[in-house]
Amino acid sequence: MKIFAKMTGDTPEIIKEIRPVRNLRTLYTIYLLIIVWAGILPWLIPLAFYSPPLLTLSISLPLLIIVVSTLWWIGAFHRTIRYRFTHFEILWEHGIWFPKTGIVPYGLITAIEITQGPISRFLGFSCLKIRTGGNNSGNESGILKIEGINEPEILRDFIMTKRGEANQAGP
Repeated sequence: MKIFAKMTGDTPEIIKEIRPVRNLRTLYTIYLLIIVWAGILPWLIPLAFYSPPLLTLSISLPLLIIVVSTLWWIGAFHRTIRYRFTHFEILWEHGIWFPKTGIVPYGLITAIEITQGPISRFLGFSCLKIRTGGNNSGNESGILKIEGINEPEILRDFIMTKRGEANQAGP
């Protein structure tokens, strides 16, 4: 939002603001549990049985601190994710230590795709992938992902309507 204000000198009128559903935090936590279960426990359990207790503690304690810190980070990161829709563009922002913001004008949108993995399907939300004609502000791949949406069809239709209006208005 600050980027837009610097470019035009105006504060954009926000039509709609979206934040991801709480289950997105649950999804990230499940990913962390899978990493711990499949990547750490297979070697940590034998280490605990076959090595001196001091060595096991010196390895386990930092791992525990990392896992607890990651759990905190998941919640804090989730609170920073925000998507705002104006009459002319999508403004997005996220990040804790290195906040990122970006702008996607409706006129640059080439395609919108709804995706849903098996865990997110179980948790009841989807991801909206918005493809642009090229790179946009802060998004090197030309794809803006709006994750954690309960009803992606409604948002897709809203964006497509705005894209149509932008294309009719011209450059």
